[in-house]
Amino acid sequence: MTDFLEKLQPIDLLSERVYRQLRSYLWSGNVRWGEVLRESVLASRLGVSRTPVREALTRLASEGFLETRGRSFAVPLLTKEDIEEICHLRVLLETDAIRMAAAAVKQQPSRLKGVQDAIERARRAVQQGDSEEFIEANHDFRATWLALVHNKRLVSAVELYAGLVRSLQILSLGDPQRQVTVLEYMEKIGQHLKSGDSEKAAETMLDYLSIARTAMQQILPAALESQAS
Repeated sequence: MTDFLEKLQPIDLLSERVYRQLRSYLWSGNVRWGEVLRESVLASRLGVSRTPVREALTRLASEGFLETRGRSFAVPLLTKEDIEEICHLRVLLETDAIRMAAAAVKQQPSRLKGVQDAIERARRAVQQGDSEEFIEANHDFRATWLALVHNKRLVSAVELYAGLVRSLQILSLGDPQRQVTVLEYMEKIGQHLKSGDSEKAAETMLDYLSIARTAMQQILPAALESQAS
């Protein structure tokens, strides 16, 4: 009988590391919209060959983080319509995800500590006027409550669509008044997680995402003008 099974090759961990590095780079908000990413430059900076870089760029393009331009890859320019579509998907995904997070905390309250630590960091950052620290704390807040969600595919989808508007989020979170508003919602969500109230957590997340959508739409024209210049 013919054996159709072949010996498996070891997983290429280098390709995965390059992918994660480049995804974090795109999420950092430091990459210009429309910017072309050059394989040779990225490979040199990462200290790897061009092959894992191209594999990572191709994967990022398939996920919507990049677009192809001939044989090159570029950061796509977001439009108002793109923001609307992404925000719609975030509502569908994140309200359900926060319900799962609240249920997980109800079963194991000790898992909330990371969320509470991130909120406290954000609170101190607002008091000290430290925008950079606030942005990091806000990022950690999302990461810690997402870590409570048992559905890994849902987590990946939430990260994907939040990542697509990361640059706009960073710009909007630089506004001190916006930070106060965001902190209020972080605290409310934290309270609902602590009490294990899934529906209240989802309602608050829905309100927060609505405010986030408005903020991103308001800042989009200035962001596009800045990128163009």
